[in-house]
Amino acid sequence: MSGAETLSPPLRVTLYSDALYFGGAEMYLALLAEHLDRERFTLTAVLPPDPGAERLRALLTAQGVRVHELERPGFSWLPRLPRMVRRFRAVGGDVLHLNLPSSYDAGVSSVAWAAREAGYARVVSTEHLPMIERKYRKFPTKVFFSHWIDRIIVMTRQNRDFLVDLHGMDFEKIRIIDNGVNAAAPFSAEERAARRSSWGVGSDDLVVGNVAALTRRKGQHLLLEACAQLRDHQPAWRLVIIGEGEERTQLESQARQLGISDRLCLAGPAADAARAMHAFDLFVLPSLVESMPLTLLEAMAAGLPCVGSAVFGVPEVIDPEQTGLLVPAGDTAGLARALGRLLSDPDLRARFGRAGRERFDRRFRADAMSARVADLYRDVEPAQLGGAR
Repeated sequence: MSGAETLSPPLRVTLYSDALYFGGAEMYLALLAEHLDRERFTLTAVLPPDPGAERLRALLTAQGVRVHELERPGFSWLPRLPRMVRRFRAVGGDVLHLNLPSSYDAGVSSVAWAAREAGYARVVSTEHLPMIERKYRKFPTKVFFSHWIDRIIVMTRQNRDFLVDLHGMDFEKIRIIDNGVNAAAPFSAEERAARRSSWGVGSDDLVVGNVAALTRRKGQHLLLEACAQLRDHQPAWRLVIIGEGEERTQLESQARQLGISDRLCLAGPAADAARAMHAFDLFVLPSLVESMPLTLLEAMAAGLPCVGSAVFGVPEVIDPEQTGLLVPAGDTAGLARALGRLLSDPDLRARFGRAGRERFDRRFRADAMSARVADLYRDVEPAQLGGAR
């Protein structure tokens, strides 16, 4: 850190999220708030006054971030612009970080203009799912308001290409920054045994683990089909899924029809899901849509061999035949073969797990992610900051 930067006042950063629910995009903001240097940055946040924002509000508040409320712009963004400007002017800041859980929520994009109009010197946005084409993707609002965005963060090269090709974003504004997570503390032998027992896992069983919302795009229905092909596989296995969602009843019914109800544990949500992975023997993510999933990074941090769908950003996380195995999305036979291979080979599981942890340490730590984002925040001309203050 230079002397000039040491003497400069902290940069005032406002984190914005529409927080429809709590997922990876919201955890991303919480991790940034945890790791940004408070001698360099003063943090505030703007969230909607809705139940979907409660968990993010609690995590940010626990990090000492003052949270302000503002209704989502939605399709009513135009009449709400004056109120948005007043709110951001009252919050006050130098940099707005606009966290977009999807790439084409045109109404949310209007927040960029409102912040600049309120005196913010810089707007940085993060696009988490630019592969999703909205039915109104040709609506020009997103492209129009992107002129007030200085830098756009994506997690993968493919997502950068989607933003340029599908959504008309300026290539020169886009920066690729890997997602990052914290490494959870491992269980003791006694804690691990107790957690596995709570899932109904026998002493000789291997645990195939999945952590994800129970939604169709996470692919648990495909995972059940693959596991049914391994019904008589030895050594014995048990599938544990941590998460909750609208597909729970359907998955229970599917497991009964496939004859694997006795092998399935739908464990529900867990506040310590990242730590609970230390009670798995391998991790599988059969999703149909993903960017750079935090649960996959957490599994690597836990030293687990990983199986994932070769979809969107997942191949930029799993190094095939080094840290895990990739399977074409929707290929249940291929998924069964990959799982069977790992279940049968303890040496391969150990080798993939060690390599995955090393890859996590090199690329996917939350502190490293936050440091790179901080560099984007700091890339503001002093004259601009003077105007903003």
